[in-house]
This record gives sequence, C-alpha cells and structure tokens, in this order.
Amino acid sequence: MRNFCFFICCAFISCNNIGKTTSVVQKNIECEDCLVTKEETVLGIAESVLFETYGRDNIEGQRPYKVSVENDSIWRLEGTFWHLGYGGTFDISISAKDGKVIYMTHGK
Repeated sequence: MRNFCFFICCAFISCNNIGKTTSVVQKNIECEDCLVTKEETVLGIAESVLFETYGRDNIEGQRPYKVSVENDSIWRLEGTFWHLGYGGTFDISISAKDGKVIYMTHGK
C-alpha cells in the first residue's frame, strides 16, 4: 500500500508539470546590446528550431524545460526526462546578443 501511495503521488506531481514550459520564475538578461533578453523570447526561438529538427511531440514531451543563463549572454535550455529506461533530452544554447543557436544536441 505504501508503494502504491508513493506511485500515485509521483504521478500527480508529474502530471501537474507536463503542461508547464518552464519554472514560475521568469529569467531575464540585463544586457544593453542583447536582442534576446527575456525567457519567453528565447523559448520561442528554441522551440521553433527544436520542433523542426526533432519533432513537436518529442520536444513538448520534455516539458518543463530547464532554463539557465551562462556568462550573462548565453541562454541554455534542457529538456526534462520523464520516461523509465533509455532515452534522452535536448540541450540547446542560444546567444542573447543575436538569437543564433550556438549549440544543439539531443541524447538517445
């Protein structure tokens, strides 16, 4: 019974996060010469590229995304792994200065 309750709690938490794109706290970059300063903008860029490359269903299945800022000018987004067993997630880095993709991969 204890294992069943644990499973139900985990399932509830997982289902609660599936529709979310990122965490509640939105990140911004304070940079005078940067074009991509808001998280919502970089999400649009990243999803456009990732959907075209790896498929919409695959990428949306990796929500919520982990979003971080590196060196105050590079956005890094990673997918969340929700499956048991083998598989991977995307990893993409986008320049805040011009919105160009610096690095992109998807694990298997």
